[in-house]
Amino acid sequence: MTKRASLPRPLAVKEVLQDLLNPGEREALELRRRIRQVWEATVPAALRAQARLVDLKRQELWVEVRDPIWSQELQFLRSAVLEELAKALGPAKVKELRLRMGEF
Repeated sequence: MTKRASLPRPLAVKEVLQDLLNPGEREALELRRRIRQVWEATVPAALRAQARLVDLKRQELWVEVRDPIWSQELQFLRSAVLEELAKALGPAKVKELRLRMGEF
């Protein structure tokens, strides 16, 4: 009986993505991951269930909210969220929090 050739070791998803993405894309993904961490640490769970992070454009973090009441709640937390983002990412990464109504 012949011995079967050994298989290569499995690759971690992180290694595969590093080969696929250029450095700028990796940095953008890392920034978004860190923004999500701050978001989850700063915004209460009940409010997070009614809002979602949509995009980061021109140093503005766009958030979609299901109802105007939740938008108002986020307005109260705006300065705390921006302050925590500045601490975690540096002051120039996210300068404004923009809210819009949406269905999701």
